[in-house]
Amino acid sequence: MADVFKADDNIVGGATGALQTDFPSSVSNVFSEDPKGAMVMEGDFVPGVVETDLKPQTGYSVFPFPAVGDSQNTVVGGGDSIVMFKDTPAAQALVKYLASPEGAEIWVKRGGFSSPNKSVPAEAYPDEITRTTATAIASAETFRFDMSDLAPAEFGGTAGQGEWKILQDFLAKPSNVDGTATDLEKAAARAFDK
Repeated sequence: MADVFKADDNIVGGATGALQTDFPSSVSNVFSEDPKGAMVMEGDFVPGVVETDLKPQTGYSVFPFPAVGDSQNTVVGGGDSIVMFKDTPAAQALVKYLASPEGAEIWVKRGGFSSPNKSVPAEAYPDEITRTTATAIASAETFRFDMSDLAPAEFGGTAGQGEWKILQDFLAKPSNVDGTATDLEKAAARAFDK
């Protein structure tokens, strides 16, 4: 990661520019007719976040993050939960339906949603890229939640602090690998201790 960050020409605007770029702009740098960047590491929700005339497969595509060493390729993603606030037969029936292949199929046809239900047919997804990412989730031997989905907000999901800030500092000074690792460990220990 440090090697990628050290080469300013790997990042649109270099490290300084990247640190001043908001999320929608970072995506638009790639998802445009005249792109400034070749790739953005993001989730399959990105095409729904930016306005683009680009079409799946011809204008943009996806590939799995390369496995490290001899490790198996692991699917990483986020997730949503269904919570019943009142345990009634109607609430139970709704949750069962939403978890069923029939309920999930309605959602997946609309895009922006992937079901881990292995009985949802791949053809239900609206395009080839969505089919690729969704079936990867359903067929994964190992699925891991994104670190920001597992960590307390003060470590993994709050702008200007924790992992967010430490990794921004690392982008600005990628030679400080050991210091960054130490800072991440300290911030995580504080956040998880609460």
